[in-house]
Amino acid sequence: MFPELDAFIRTLGPWGYPLFGLAALIEYIFPPFPGDTVSLMGGAWAGRGERSLVVLHLCLTLGSAVGIAATWRVGRALAGPVRSAPETARLLGMPVLQIRKAQAAMRRRGTLLLLANRFLPSFRSVLFVAAGASDVPLSRALLLGGISAALFNALLIGVGVAIGDNAEAIAQFFRTFRVASFSVLGVVVIGFLGRFLWQRARARSVS
Repeated sequence: MFPELDAFIRTLGPWGYPLFGLAALIEYIFPPFPGDTVSLMGGAWAGRGERSLVVLHLCLTLGSAVGIAATWRVGRALAGPVRSAPETARLLGMPVLQIRKAQAAMRRRGTLLLLANRFLPSFRSVLFVAAGASDVPLSRALLLGGISAALFNALLIGVGVAIGDNAEAIAQFFRTFRVASFSVLGVVVIGFLGRFLWQRARARSVS
């Protein structure tokens, strides 16, 4: 995939700016889309020619912001049905009671989750759907998500410039990144689970 994608990117010219921004947008709406790969190749594209890294970064971050707003709107549309549905009902195949618990978790820990979203593979769009459904203001979702996207896009551009035309190095970067991301995510989940079980055991001992 990398050689074909790189060959295509070489032909973009100034059209690369809006196309890379569009790729960043699509990644939030359709997570299987390889937006990270395209963004990294954008760094290689900008680094090998007379392209502005600043403009590329702005286009990527703007595309991410539009994607964040779109997925937040989906969650917002679900907020009403979740509020009005009885606890025994199911929405999108999930128990309403479970959805409400997830909303409560987003309200309590949403800041950290939204700040980390861009560094979490596969989960970023789900987080903003949850944010919209949990009545997190769009301005807050855009601010926190935008900070995360700006940092991660800068990382991808920097790696792309450093790697340049080395397709195998790009593939290795993403293999390493995925392993690291899922490892960190696993540690966080275990931490939350351990805290929950400890609090539950403590409550039982008190009662």
